[in-house]
Amino acid sequence: MTDVSESSVGSKWLALAAAAMLIVVGMTLRISLVGGTLWVDEAESSINALTILDHGVPVSEYLGLPIYENTLTEPWPDHPEYEFRDSSYSSKGVAVYHGWLPLYAIAASQWLFGMEPDRATDPPRVLHGAADAPLRTIVPRIPALLFSLGTMIATFVLGCRLGGTPAGLATLALTALSARAELFGYQARYYSLTLFLSVVVALALWHVVRHGSWKSFVALGVAEGLLFHTHQFSALVFAITSLLAAPLIIRRSGWLPRSLLAAGIAAALILPWVWLSGFFETAAAVPKARSVFESAGDWVYYLLQRREPLIFGALIVAVVAGAHWLPARFRQGFLDHRLLYVFLLGWLAVGYTAFHFVVPAASFFYERLTLVLWTPFVLLAALFLADALRAVSIRWAPALAVIVVVVFLQSNHRIGFLGARSINALVHQPTMIASMAGVFNERSFPPGTRFYATPNNHLVWTYYLGLPVQSVAPVRRDFSENHPAPVVFIESQMDLPMIDRALLDEDAEAAGIDLDSPAGDELGDALWKHLAVTDLARRSLPTPTIVPLPDFAQRSLDRSLTASAAARGNVADQFWEMPVFRGLKFNQARDMWMAFYYRFVDPESRVGENQNIMSRMRSAEVVLVPRAGCVVFISAPQNPASR
Repeated sequence: MTDVSESSVGSKWLALAAAAMLIVVGMTLRISLVGGTLWVDEAESSINALTILDHGVPVSEYLGLPIYENTLTEPWPDHPEYEFRDSSYSSKGVAVYHGWLPLYAIAASQWLFGMEPDRATDPPRVLHGAADAPLRTIVPRIPALLFSLGTMIATFVLGCRLGGTPAGLATLALTALSARAELFGYQARYYSLTLFLSVVVALALWHVVRHGSWKSFVALGVAEGLLFHTHQFSALVFAITSLLAAPLIIRRSGWLPRSLLAAGIAAALILPWVWLSGFFETAAAVPKARSVFESAGDWVYYLLQRREPLIFGALIVAVVAGAHWLPARFRQGFLDHRLLYVFLLGWLAVGYTAFHFVVPAASFFYERLTLVLWTPFVLLAALFLADALRAVSIRWAPALAVIVVVVFLQSNHRIGFLGARSINALVHQPTMIASMAGVFNERSFPPGTRFYATPNNHLVWTYYLGLPVQSVAPVRRDFSENHPAPVVFIESQMDLPMIDRALLDEDAEAAGIDLDSPAGDELGDALWKHLAVTDLARRSLPTPTIVPLPDFAQRSLDRSLTASAAARGNVADQFWEMPVFRGLKFNQARDMWMAFYYRFVDPESRVGENQNIMSRMRSAEVVLVPRAGCVVFISAPQNPASR
C-alpha cells in the first residue's frame, strides 16, 4: 500500500470545504429518515439494549418472555409453552448471534434519554402509546447517526491516504450520497457501526504497512477486536484479507513482536467473550446457508443480479492487469496503486466467498452481503476513478471525482433524496401505534392472557406498547388450544396493500364527490377492511360486520384487490430469490414469512390451515386495524368442561 501526497492538486481548504459540505448533506439525508417507526430488526436491537440496562449484558428474556428472532431449530422439550428455543442466544442466556457493541451504544442512548426497561404486569396492559413513540423511535437511532458521521470522516481520510484528494472526495461522495449507505447509516442496528469500524480497521492496517510503528499495530488489534464485537463476520473477513498485506509487513524490522502484540490484543478482546458467552456451542448448531443451496447458480446469483458493479469490477481488473500497455499519462497511477487494487479486490473476493460458506441460513439476505462488500467496493471505485481522472486533469480531478459520482448515482436512481421523508412522523402521532394501543386499552384482559403476533412483528409491538407480545411461531399447539385464559393474536396482513388515496380521490371525482382529508382517510380504512374481510372469508375465519362501501368506491375496491394479488406475487418472487425460502410452497407473504421460521422443522405442517393457534382463531372475536395493517384475533377464555 502506498501513500499519495498531492499538495499541487487543488487547495487544501477547498477540499476540506467540499468534504464538509458533503458530510452536512449526508447527515441531513440520514437525519431526515429517523422519524419512521422502527422495523422488526430495529425493535429487536432496541429490546436487546433494554435488557442491558436491566442486567448489564444482553440477555434472552424481556418482560418475562424469551426473546425470539431466529429460525427455529433447537427443540425445547421441557418447556410447557414453547416447542423450540431461540438459537440467537446461548444456553447461558446471553445474545451471541449479534455483536454486543452496537447494543451497548443503543443502551447508552436509552439511558441518557431516561428510557427504562418495562416491567411485566399481570393482567398485562399497554404501558406506552403514541405519545411515547417519537422518543422510542429516535433515541435508538442516535448512535447510528453518530457512527455515520464518523464513517464519513474516516472514509475521507482513508481515501486521501490511498489515492489523494480525488479519491478522498469520491469515497466521501459515495458514502454520503448513496441511498444504500443512507439506509445503513440511520437504523438502530449494527450496520452503521460496522461500516465505521470497517473503515477504521482498514485505516489502521494502512498505517501498519506504511509506518509499522508500535502504535499502529496496537490500533489494528483494538480495531479488529471492536469490529468482532460489532459484526463477527466482517471481522473474520478482514482478518483473512489482511494476510494479503503480510509480504509488505514482514519487510520491516521488528514486525514479528509487533504483529504478535496486535494479534494478542485482538485475542484478548475476543476469546474471553467467546468462552464465557457459549458462542461456539450455539454457532455450531445454526444451519448454514450453503445447506439450502440447490445449484451452482446460488453461488453467483448476487453477482448476476448486479451486473453494473460486476462489469465495473471486471473493467478495473482488466485495466490494472493491462496497465503496462496503457498510454503513458494513464499508466502511472494504476501501476503505483496495483498492490492496493489487489488488496481491495481480495477483500471483495474473501467477503463474497466467505458469506456463501459461513453465514447462517437465517442471515443469508443479499443486503447483508452488500454491507460486508460496501467498504472495499467504495474504496476500489474511488481509487480507480481518481487514477483515471488524474490522467485527464490533475488540477480538476477532485471536482470531477465528485461530479462523476453524483451523475452516476443520479442516473442509476441510487442517490439519497429528501422528498417526502419519514421525519414527518415526528410532528404527527404515529397512527400505527395509536391504533393498536386503542384496541387494547378499550378492553380489560384477565391474568394469564397470552399475546402472540406474526414473527418478528411481535418485537415491534412489545417495544412500542410495553405489552408482553410473543412470536406465535415457537408456541406448542396443545398449549394454545388448552390455555384457559384468553389468547390474543396480532396477525400482520403483509399481502394487503395500503389504500392509494390518489386512486380513491380519482374515483370520487369521477362520481362528482369531493373527499376532504378526514373523509378520505375514513373511506380508505373502510376499503382496507373490505380487503381484510375478503381474506378472512377465503380462510373460513370469522368475519366482522363492516359498513357497506359507497357505489363509487367499488372500482377502488376492485383495483385494490388486483393490487393485492399483484403484491402477493411480487413478494413471493422476492422471497424465492433467497435460498432459505426456496422450495416453500406458499404464495401468501404472511405464510411465506411464517415458513421461514419453520424452515428446518417441517414448515408445511405448521403454516396456513395447520397454524398452531388456528383453533383459537376460528372462535375468536376479530378486530380490524387498518392503520396498523393488522387483524387482531381475541379468543375468549376456554371452558375447562368443553376441553
